[in-house]
Amino acid sequence: MAELDGRIAFITGAGSGLGREIALTFARAGARVAVNDLREPAAQATEQELAALGSALGCGPLIGDVADSAQVRTWFERIAATTGNRLDILVNNAGFADSDPETQARQRRQLEEVIATGRATTPLEVTERLDDARWARMLAVHLNGTFYCTRAALPLMRGGGRIINLASIAGLTGIASVPHYSAAKAGIIGFTKAVAREVGAQGVLVNAIAPGYIDTPILDVLGEQRAAQTDLIAMQTIVGRLGVPREIAATALFLASPGSSYFTGQVLSPNGGVVI
Repeated sequence: MAELDGRIAFITGAGSGLGREIALTFARAGARVAVNDLREPAAQATEQELAALGSALGCGPLIGDVADSAQVRTWFERIAATTGNRLDILVNNAGFADSDPETQARQRRQLEEVIATGRATTPLEVTERLDDARWARMLAVHLNGTFYCTRAALPLMRGGGRIINLASIAGLTGIASVPHYSAAKAGIIGFTKAVAREVGAQGVLVNAIAPGYIDTPILDVLGEQRAAQTDLIAMQTIVGRLGVPREIAATALFLASPGSSYFTGQVLSPNGGVVI
């Protein structure tokens, strides 16, 4: 029997990257899967892949923004109508990274300094240049979205369930160039632990995954420095490379499967040793 036979899962941000890989991994493990993405063509493409595996839930791709609580409510109403008020697994994956030209220019100078002297001296000054809109949008998608989806999912998990939140090593250690992303991911970790304590007696297990640097389109935010920056990251990582989506999907599959029945309130960090 496959690990997730008969389970019903919903994955946000499943149009590409980690979300798509998790959706397909769960499908191959026997789950019926509903997917969300902000981008309709991307969500439809994943939905078609699930349909080809015979694993699409049947409520169609759920298009829209996890930061919109009213929209989130409609997705869970559709899931409930399709399943008879049941959801076994929620993966709060939707998210994004951003940067600005000035930060990228300063990072480029820092990289040149490291290569030349072994030490970066150019200040990033990201926090003092970070405007309200960028800060608010980052927290709205990652932290508010995780809250909205969790809140809507819990009534469908009365008989037990699994909630898996995507955090990041940025939430464990902080990353200098993205204070807003680091804050959002740290918030997800705190939220995970609090909700795990709250709902454990009802049979709902809540855990987080805090990936390291994974080779997905989210790194495109690095722009023309992508290759140089990822080479530097690989040099600083014990296993000598970036991660790939299937490694994060395997962690999500473990947390969704019977083998993780004694895990709750935990943060698993597949990061290749860049953080220990």
